[in-house]
Amino acid sequence: MGRSSKDKRDIYYRKAKEGGWRARSAFKLLQVDEQFEIFDNVTKVVDLCAAPGSWSQVIGHKLSGVANHKIVAVDLQAMAPIPGVIQVQGDITKESTIKEIFSHFDDEKD
Repeated sequence: MGRSSKDKRDIYYRKAKEGGWRARSAFKLLQVDEQFEIFDNVTKVVDLCAAPGSWSQVIGHKLSGVANHKIVAVDLQAMAPIPGVIQVQGDITKESTIKEIFSHFDDEKD
């Protein structure tokens, strides 16, 4: 007898849903940051292929106390809004999408 999709959901899937994360991949980014402190001294992030947005959620959480931070999430798919995250729906291989991403940083000095 085959497994139903409900049976395939592991503990991280359930923990993600309970914790308000959009996907279990949030825990992988949290683990990487715990080990390598990848968000130290970071103020600007572009999250490519961002849907469903769990990494953007984590990044937003990690940078929430950082002054003048900016997060731009890019994907072909539309995503539900994430507080503090600018969303760009487009193809990252298209020049028009790249220009739109850069436009969000035009007023930045660094």
